[in-house]
Amino acid sequence: MLSRRLIVLCVLFFSTILICFSQSDGKTVDQLFTEKGVTEEIQRLTNDCWRLREVNSDSALVLGKRALDLAIKNNIQNELPKIYGFLGVIQLHYLYQTKASISNLQNALKCSLQQKDSVQLAYSYNNLGDLYLMTGNVPLSLRYSEYSVAMFEKLNHPTGKSYSYVNIGLVYREKKEFDLALSYFKKAADLWDELGDQVGIGSVYREIARTYAMKGDLDSAMNYYQKSYSMGIKAENGRYAAFCLNGMANIYYQRKEYDKAKEYYTNAIELNKKQNHDFGLVDNYTGIALVNARKGKQKEGEEYLQLAMHTALKLGVTKQIIEVSKVYIDFYKVLGNFELATLSFEKFHVLYDSVLTVQQFEIINEMERSFEVQSDLTVTEQELKTQKLSEQNLMIIILLMIVIIAVMVWRYRYNQKMNRKLGEMNLTKDKLFSVISHDLRNPFNSLIGFSELLITEIERKDCEKSKKYAKYINQAANEGLKLLTSLLYWSMSQSGKIHFHPEDVQFEEIISELKEFYNTDLNKNQIDLKVENEVEKVFIDPNIVRIVLMNLISNALKYTEVNGTISLSAFQNSSSIHIKVEDSGIGMSESLINKLFNEKSFSQSKAGLRGEQGTGLGLSVVQELVQIHKGKIKVESQEGQGTTFELEFPCIHPGE
Repeated sequence: MLSRRLIVLCVLFFSTILICFSQSDGKTVDQLFTEKGVTEEIQRLTNDCWRLREVNSDSALVLGKRALDLAIKNNIQNELPKIYGFLGVIQLHYLYQTKASISNLQNALKCSLQQKDSVQLAYSYNNLGDLYLMTGNVPLSLRYSEYSVAMFEKLNHPTGKSYSYVNIGLVYREKKEFDLALSYFKKAADLWDELGDQVGIGSVYREIARTYAMKGDLDSAMNYYQKSYSMGIKAENGRYAAFCLNGMANIYYQRKEYDKAKEYYTNAIELNKKQNHDFGLVDNYTGIALVNARKGKQKEGEEYLQLAMHTALKLGVTKQIIEVSKVYIDFYKVLGNFELATLSFEKFHVLYDSVLTVQQFEIINEMERSFEVQSDLTVTEQELKTQKLSEQNLMIIILLMIVIIAVMVWRYRYNQKMNRKLGEMNLTKDKLFSVISHDLRNPFNSLIGFSELLITEIERKDCEKSKKYAKYINQAANEGLKLLTSLLYWSMSQSGKIHFHPEDVQFEEIISELKEFYNTDLNKNQIDLKVENEVEKVFIDPNIVRIVLMNLISNALKYTEVNGTISLSAFQNSSSIHIKVEDSGIGMSESLINKLFNEKSFSQSKAGLRGEQGTGLGLSVVQELVQIHKGKIKVESQEGQGTTFELEFPCIHPGE
């Protein structure tokens, strides 16, 4: 009996250990405590990031990025959805970095699906709805807002429902469905009231006020603006207060109380400038511009319109740019300048058409990006039992559209790629014909001419002239060989016949070969070659490195005066070899440096100081070979002060 009890206790003990071990993913106790500390630090940084989003948006972004780096480094996956979401919201609503926010909001959606975090998934939908509403893409905004509302209602998440009600209210207001928008705003206000969040109530009151104003009920709008303004001042929220001042100024303008409107617009500008809130300034500037139009002050009004457009363009918010363009039309209509009003309308029409085109591309890109996400979403929503039959049918249609669009985009990109390759082949062909017809003819013409003269002088038995012409023939032959060698290497690199074959080599052997190869030219031109080599055995492709250095030293010889200096230095760190070729020659202009490695800018090589000719292919070969070796090349030069080429080649042995 005792033994049975002991066996049962042992089984329970070991079962408990196994369960704990499986729940800890096989981690030790020390690892679990370390992860706990890191998680707490990530959560602290994330909370501080969100707390500072309004008062110091830049600092909030820095803290959020630190939290993200920690989470990725330590593989704390469950914190990623919230961090990505916070970063995206700060960039979108507080820094107005719309393009930068897209990747973070998409990552928040993706991580929410991977972690099956339904709350953060709903927030991700809500934030993407915000993004597309701000860029003026109402269809996509409505789709994501409806997803968010449906999920938060099924989760019965009060805070999430409040945010999503506001968001979908904004979408319906944009669609001019004001009563429907007001119903969602009031539902959000009731929820914030239950939660005791005065800042939330104030922000919703501001949206209610704006909706009433758009509906034409100015008294109700003024009442809600005043309530929201009081709450914003009490909470020391300058941005919200400035929005309310601008809204009240709009009402005074509609009531034709222009002096009062200008006063409120001016006060809003002061508040927005204190908060560095350029987004709010755009509406303030356009408001004052229209007030000036009513007073017949065209020049002053145009100055404010220019300020508004400049600020909107700087922010890059499409919706604001369109609104400012519309105000230009109203401005000139008020002044009675129908010629400028018509011109402004034409500009607005062009801008609006371009924005519609962008929206279409956004829809295509969105479908392409979310192809895999939608598959995961279907599984997640089935597990949460939140997807209805109508939504499933809609998803099938969207997936079919994505496949069709993906095929169309692929074919378009494939055709573009083929056209680019064809253009490059034509450029290569033109250069090849140019070199053959021009550069290679010169050495052979010299060979033929001087050989005829040599024959004549030999017949006359004039040894001095014979030696002279033989020397010219030798020089022309060497030049022709160099040209042919450059052309050979270039054509091989263009056709992909040079392959990367690294091996262990003694770098000093390459240096010795180069010194011996150029010894005659160096002595003949009285140029000193200084070598400082700290590299011993190294894992590189010796042929590629040798050809690159030969081209660079040949160039240095061509453009270095008598009694000049060429320096070759090399050192190695743990992962790469660094080589520098420096000369005291004539140097290069900045414009020439910019064209140096441009493969589409074929130009005739400048003749050397001693009449040496070239194809202009040497540095193209160098660039190609450095890329094949996965290396880097940099050049520094000034006219009259020499040139320095710096090379870096990776040299990590695969066994290391």
